[in-house]
Amino acid sequence: MRIALAGTGRMGQAVEAVATERGHDIVARFDAETPLLDARDDSALNDAEVVVDFSVPAVALDQIHRYCFWGVDAVVGTTGWTDDLPKVHDWVEEGQNGLLWAPNFSLGLALVSRALAGLLPLLDHLDEYDVAVHEAHHTGKLDSPSGTALRLAEELLGGLGRKARIETETQHGAIDADALHVTSQRLGRVLGEHTVALDSDVDQIRIVHTAKSRRAFALGAVRAAEWVAGRQGVFTLDDMIEAGVGPEG
Repeated sequence: MRIALAGTGRMGQAVEAVATERGHDIVARFDAETPLLDARDDSALNDAEVVVDFSVPAVALDQIHRYCFWGVDAVVGTTGWTDDLPKVHDWVEEGQNGLLWAPNFSLGLALVSRALAGLLPLLDHLDEYDVAVHEAHHTGKLDSPSGTALRLAEELLGGLGRKARIETETQHGAIDADALHVTSQRLGRVLGEHTVALDSDVDQIRIVHTAKSRRAFALGAVRAAEWVAGRQGVFTLDDMIEAGVGPEG
């Protein structure tokens, strides 16, 4: 498969390494020195079948619009644009392309999300358990809390009737019972660790996902590129897991 990269930093380099190992060709690269938005037309993609975007939030939405205008499939790991998701759905419908997005492309974390989906109907009836989300990342991470932590919190909020809102600020006093607390830590070079904690008077359950290397995210992004190529619509990593991870799924 022919892949274009939007973003050639550490994640882009990891994607290129995994894609090459899996027999794909990187046919175009875009970054701050060669901005995708400076391209006059889709010939700049050099006939790429899919664009994998790990760029920066400031240009993400405009680049997504460009992919849709060109009718090229895309995998987007850049965050900071999802408030405009309804608009993106319209663009994809007009462009008749495929777009798969996720705040985190770790396949292991996608499995955690699936496990929570099965747990929540039971947990909703067990009000003995309180729940919270904690995430830790390296000191250079731009957003806090991480998009992944917020996504996990939204999944919990949607399945728990006793929780009404997400609270991301430090609590200097008692927290409201209906608040779902999401906390963040920035430390050294931590690639990413997300914890969902369930706590009762008698025990505690912790579901922890720890990324060991950027290859965890790169592999998920390349598998997503293989899967979304030739499909039409807006998808998430959950859609891919549900349908089957491979391109034939």
